[in-house]
Formats: sequence, structure tokens, C-alpha cells
Amino acid sequence: MNRKPDLPSLLLFTALLFGIIVRFYPAAANGFPLNDGGMFFSMVQDLKANGFRLPHFTTYNQAGISFAYPPFGFYAAALLSALVPDSDLSIFLYLPAFINSLSILAFYLFAKEMLKSRLNASLATVIYALSARAFVWQVMGGGITRAFGMLFLLMMLWQAVQLFKNYHHKHLLLTILFGAGTVISHPQTALHAAVGGLLLFVFFGRSQRGSISALLVGAGVALLSAPWWATAFSRHGITPFLSAGQSSQRTVEAYLAVIRFDGLGDFIFLPTFLLASIGIYLSIRQKDFFLLAWAALALGIDPRGGEGIALLSFALLGGMGLVAFIGWFSRMGSTQVEGAFSKREVQVVLTVLIGYFIFSASIFDFQLINTSLKSDDLNMIEWVKENVDEGKTFALATGREFSMTDPLQEWFPALTGRKSLTTMQGLEWTLAGDFFPWYEQLIEFQKCADMTCVESWSARNNVNYEYLIVLIPAETENGGLFDSLRSLGVSARESESHMLVFESEHALVFEHKK
Repeated sequence: MNRKPDLPSLLLFTALLFGIIVRFYPAAANGFPLNDGGMFFSMVQDLKANGFRLPHFTTYNQAGISFAYPPFGFYAAALLSALVPDSDLSIFLYLPAFINSLSILAFYLFAKEMLKSRLNASLATVIYALSARAFVWQVMGGGITRAFGMLFLLMMLWQAVQLFKNYHHKHLLLTILFGAGTVISHPQTALHAAVGGLLLFVFFGRSQRGSISALLVGAGVALLSAPWWATAFSRHGITPFLSAGQSSQRTVEAYLAVIRFDGLGDFIFLPTFLLASIGIYLSIRQKDFFLLAWAALALGIDPRGGEGIALLSFALLGGMGLVAFIGWFSRMGSTQVEGAFSKREVQVVLTVLIGYFIFSASIFDFQLINTSLKSDDLNMIEWVKENVDEGKTFALATGREFSMTDPLQEWFPALTGRKSLTTMQGLEWTLAGDFFPWYEQLIEFQKCADMTCVESWSARNNVNYEYLIVLIPAETENGGLFDSLRSLGVSARESESHMLVFESEHALVFEHKK
């Protein structure tokens, strides 16, 4: 009864408790997979229909997309759905949140090896667990692959650190196992596994033993993941992978967007950045440049997905910075910092800071809830499925410029079996250098406020749709694309070439009379 509480364990428990809550709350509150995942849902169905053998192509959106995507998440979802009938959508709703919750513990294990302090590691884990970049894209429906990729990446890094610092056969085998899991889970995390592993070798493994270990890890990962990549390469060659690699913009504007604070998420991230800045100062003073090099390289090679990887470095630096700040604030120094937590003023500061992290994570939770299909969307989709013949083509005017956060664009083909000519998902595997030009054209389509614009756009891009869907914004939504949608709905009603075949408060469906 008189034992002092174990502060690092208490902080880790806090990170796990609230980290799990913010990951599961959007799914529990919404009831349908968040944002994306429609293409992956179709790929799971394709896998099951093919007797759990990798198909050559996915049926998604009838777009001829190679089934070359790393398949671990698909197999996990397919096996779970085989064990629990009628659970396919529930798996896409809850499994990403569960796997991403495991990543909190995996991060702590990695942080403890990197920082050599349970206190530093637990504080870093609090920062990581409640940072939006650690969970927003992971808990979406598409997290069925992304969450597994991040979990395996963290586990691989955890073992690789120990492998290079203190060799043991167990670390070698587990690094290979988790590395292979990363490769067959997600293409971006596979890239960052290679980058992170290389950096760990450069900073901690430059010895004969380290060189041999690195070569064995590379060979072992390649061998274990060969059933997937050898099959994909033999069927499709390297073309789909080269095409997908061009979907991350490497322009001056893309790099500037990474470093400038111009959005809500950036401003919310500011306290973490300030704490990480203290950690950066300490790292430079100690001449320990691994975390700085890792963050810079991750952002440099992958502006699109590098922020989630750089967060790992920033969270570790933030944990270091928070310990240093508390030592300064309490005037007890870094060597006696654990004693500082008994001071009331330190407890207040830490409580306020954790409360801020929880609050900021909750903001993104509510955004996630609003980025998903609702009952009105599902009713319209069900009508299309029952009343429109298979093989018909659609154009979807939804009022969202960024198609990767447009749930209707992605889920419509998966749930109806009909082809959407305005859906972007999956085309990164087929369009190569035309990916971003086509993306810009889809933005132009979403801005159309009348049928003259739609018909001009359709002719210019050779998009011969047979049905047009126009979403109707709520009365509280005004300005910009919302007004364009209302105007387009009125224009389509008056068009002699379009006949209204379905109407609800939320959506209009027009048949294009050719």
C-alpha cells in the first residue's frame, strides 16, 4: 500500500487507454468503415472467390487493376470473414482500429530501446498514441493494410535496433519475420522499412557482425516475402509498381507543404513540434543524429506518406524534450526528473498537456465520423444495385475535390458492382505519369455548376457516362462546391438529355439519354 506508483507504467497505461479510445470511437459511433477501403473490400471478395489464391486482377470498378498489392491484410480479413459469416464490413470497421492499437505498444518497445529510459519512452508513447498522424489513416477502412504495415514496421525496427546493438540469433530471426510482414502488408511501409533498416545499420551496425546481419536480414526478408512478389512480378512485371511509385508528388510545392504550418492539423501538432525541438537541441548537443536523419530522409523520399514515419522520430524527440522541460520547470535537473513528478505544479502541467493531446485527437475523431457513408448514401447505393443493369457507367458529382477522402467515390463501385468513371482509387497502379493530370481533371469535374460544364468536360476527356449522380448538400452547407452541387442539380433537372430516375433529400440520379 505504501509503494510509490510506477510512473512509466502509469504513463504507458494512459497512452494505451486513451489511444485505444480515440481509435475505436469513430468506428463505434459511425457503424460503417471510415473513409476509404472500398477497393480493398472488393479485393478481399476476389480473394475468397478465387479459393484464397491470388487473382490476376481485381474486379474493383472494372478497371483492369492488377492484383499486385501486398496481400497480408486481405488474407487476414478474408480468413476472419470465413470464420465469422456476414462480418466483412465489420472487419473493415474494427480490425484496423485493433491493429493500430497494438502499434502503441509496439512503439513503446521501440522507444524503450532507442531512448534507454522507460520514462522517456512512456512520455514519447503518450505523444505518439494521441497524435492524429498515428491513427487517422490507420483506422480507416483502408487501414486494413496500412495498420498492419505500421505494426510490422515498428516491430521490425524494435528488433533491428537490438540486432545491431547487441547481436542475438533471436533478434535476427524476428527482424526477418517482421520485415517480411512489413513488405507483404503495405508498399509505403515496405519502402520505409528498407530506409529505416539501412539507417539503423549505418548508425549502429557498421561492423563485420553488423554487415553480415544486414545481408542476412535482406536475404531473409526477400525469401519469406517471395510467394507474393515473385507471383506479382511473374504476372505483371514491374510496371504496376513503377506506376504506383509515381503517385507521391516530389515537387517543390509538395516539399513546402510538409514544412509549412497551413492547416488545422499542423497547428494542433505545434506543441509536439516544440517539445521535439528541445529533443532536437539535445540530440545535436549529444552528437546523436539518427532521429534527425531518419525524419529528414522519410519526408525527402516520400512526401505523401513520410509524415506518418517522421512522426515516429518526432514522438521520440518529443519524449526527450518533455523530460528536459520538466527537469527545467521543476529546477531538479534531468538526473532527478522522476522526483519532479511528485510536485503539484509538474502534475498540473503534465495533466494539462495530456488533456490537450486527448482533445486534439478527439477533433480528428469527429472529422473521421463525418468522412464516411451515411444511411442516405447507402439507400441510394442499394437503389442503384437493384434498379440499374450491370455494366452501366456512372459519373459521381459529390463536391469533394480530394478523391482519397471521398467515401462515395471509392465505395460506390465496391457495393454496387457498377463502374464509376470519376473514381480515382486504384488508378495509381495503372496511370503512371497520367495519375496527377487525371486527378486535376476530376477536380475540374467536381467544380461544374451546370450541365454545359459537365458535357464539355465529358467530351474533352472522353468520359461517356450513362448515369449521373449529384449529391445534394444539407441546408447548413453553403459556399464553394456546395453551391455548385445545388446549381448542377437544378441544371440537370432542366436538361433535355438527362432524365431523373431517383430522388431523395440527399441525392439525385439521372439517366443520360443518348
